[in-house]
Amino acid sequence: MLIRALIEAAQGHARVPRGRQPLRLFHIETAGCEGCGMEVAALRGAAYGLARADIAFVDRPEAADFLLVTGALSRAMAPELDRAWQAMPARRGLIAIGACAIDGGPFGETYALLGGLSRLARTTIDVPGCPAEPAAILDGLLTLAVRREDEAAG
Repeated sequence: MLIRALIEAAQGHARVPRGRQPLRLFHIETAGCEGCGMEVAALRGAAYGLARADIAFVDRPEAADFLLVTGALSRAMAPELDRAWQAMPARRGLIAIGACAIDGGPFGETYALLGGLSRLARTTIDVPGCPAEPAAILDGLLTLAVRREDEAAG
């Protein structure tokens, strides 16, 4: 019921009008246990109704407004992450999902890992957790949607 309440609150909120441009997200898993990646996959399921909340996952970074990252950043995936970022339109944002994406979580910096995004880039929003739960991810995305609407309104 929490998810339904969050979606209904977003739809009924005066500052988040229906019919607005959806948040378009491109998801990339950079390394780790893939727990947060599985939670993002669960969020994409029918139970959460992302379309009703004007949130859409896209298959190409060129179509995305936000790069949604799960997992600690591996040295091998850093070039892929950079390619995805560079392919996105100029007005773009970075979302870190889970402890590993934020600061490396239990892995930190090693010979194979650069750690989390917090040391390397400025994120638009961080969703903590290990793993981050779908409800927390959705709450973060809805907060981002409200913030984006506020910025667009001026």
